[in-house]
Amino acid sequence: GWYWPPWNGWWELRKWWYVGNTAANKRLRIPSLNMQDSAGGFRPYWEEMVGTVTCWPSQLSLAATWDPNLARSFAMALGAEFAGKGANVVLGPSVNVHRVGRGGRNFEYISGEDPYLGARLVKPWVEGMQSQGVMAVVKHWVFNEQETNRDYEDSLVDAKTSWELYYPPFQAAVDAGVSAAMCSYNKENGWHSCSNGEQ
Repeated sequence: GWYWPPWNGWWELRKWWYVGNTAANKRLRIPSLNMQDSAGGFRPYWEEMVGTVTCWPSQLSLAATWDPNLARSFAMALGAEFAGKGANVVLGPSVNVHRVGRGGRNFEYISGEDPYLGARLVKPWVEGMQSQGVMAVVKHWVFNEQETNRDYEDSLVDAKTSWELYYPPFQAAVDAGVSAAMCSYNKENGWHSCSNGEQ
């Protein structure tokens, strides 16, 4: 079972924690990184935040509009809420292309089934988010199109298919100045995602 420390203030330690945190480095003037997921909006982890967050439409709903201006406005509004709650890194946008209809996270992906659509929408999304002082982290690099066995599944994809189908939304994010990329969980042609030198 769970072990909780005897100290009564343990819950206070979770205050101002996000999905991920790094400590600030005052000597180098690097602020703490307060990372938060973007799939449905800001995820409250402390009691004071409950009831103060917006449940946003899914990225797939945004993709269905085919509207780059709406993608920018959406990301600006989302970024403003995240910044207002202390998050300065958003783990998004998710740009994987829908290849498996039963993909449990398809709702998160702004590309829908079309890499061209993803590339058109991700650029204004990244620019809109980062205009609010929140760093965007494009994910999941790459071939993370299914949830089943994602931690040990090996996606075998040739170079032509990679460049035509999977890479365009990621390339557009890089062209937009995205702050970082998150690795996928699966292997790619026998390599773990971010340890593949060819990628």
